[in-house]
This record gives sequence, structure tokens and C-alpha cells, in this order.
Amino acid sequence: MEYANGGTLREYLKEHFDNLTWNNKFNMAFQLACAILCLHDEGIIHRDLHSKNVLVHQNIVKLADFGLSKRIEESSNLSSTKLFGVIPYIDPKSFSNQDYKLNKKSDIYSIGILLWEISSSNPPFYTEGKPYDVCLAINISQGLRETPIPDTPEDYVNIYTGKYN
Repeated sequence: MEYANGGTLREYLKEHFDNLTWNNKFNMAFQLACAILCLHDEGIIHRDLHSKNVLVHQNIVKLADFGLSKRIEESSNLSSTKLFGVIPYIDPKSFSNQDYKLNKKSDIYSIGILLWEISSSNPPFYTEGKPYDVCLAINISQGLRETPIPDTPEDYVNIYTGKYN
């Protein structure tokens, strides 16, 4: 097992954000997207992407915690299951539809949230001392999204908001 010297993405951003250029952030976003593409190409969905399940080792992004990962065909055959994960990163469709099955698009939604986090260095919808709760899940299912950080390149915002198809 390899040690990730940069820690989790959340820890890495907290420690290094002031020194990251937009090129560094683009590179991290690209690596993250490539890692998920690799999983999807192998017929696997992660199902639990958030900034504590993404590690950074020598400035290279690595995925971690595959405990909820499933082969795509297994995932589509699962009967309705309990909701797991960190609320801001979960596909909002799963909040409003108990029969919704997490899929590749669910991972892509989570990547979008991670891209916002890379641009801001903050966990999404984070308020000190306030845990994520069902009210946040309801608000997200009704369209609540984080506001783009000022001076974020427009193309980057377009990618994580889904304006590029």
C-alpha cells in the first residue's frame, strides 16, 4: 500500500491552496476526470466520491475507498438501497427518487462538486460546527448549488456546472 504524502484532497487544498496556480488546479481536475474515466472504462462506478476519498501523492491525484464501488451491471440490478455518502457530493436524483440507481452520471455529478472544491479550497456548503443534514439534501434536490468563486475561469465553471455537454 502506498502512502499519499499530500493527504486527502481536502487536506492538500487546505495546506497548499495559496500556492496553487490555475494550471495546477486544471491539472488536478484533469487527473481526477481521467481516474474516473479509467474506472468507468473498466465497468466500475465509484459511488462515494468526495474530497476525503481522493488522495494526493507527489502532486498526483489518486482515488481511494472503493467500499461502495460496484460493477456497472451490478449497480443497475440492485434493488433500492440505503443512501450512503457525503450529502453535497451525492447525485441529487437519489434524494428524490428511492428507486434511482447510482450510475456513471452520479460519479460525474460528484466530480463537478470536487471541481468546485478545487476552485475554492472549501468543502461544499460547509458551515463551521454545522453538520450536513436532511434540509441540505432537500435544498440540493431542489437545485441548490454552490456559487462559482470569483475569478474562476469561465471554461472551468462551464465544465463543473454541466454547460459543456
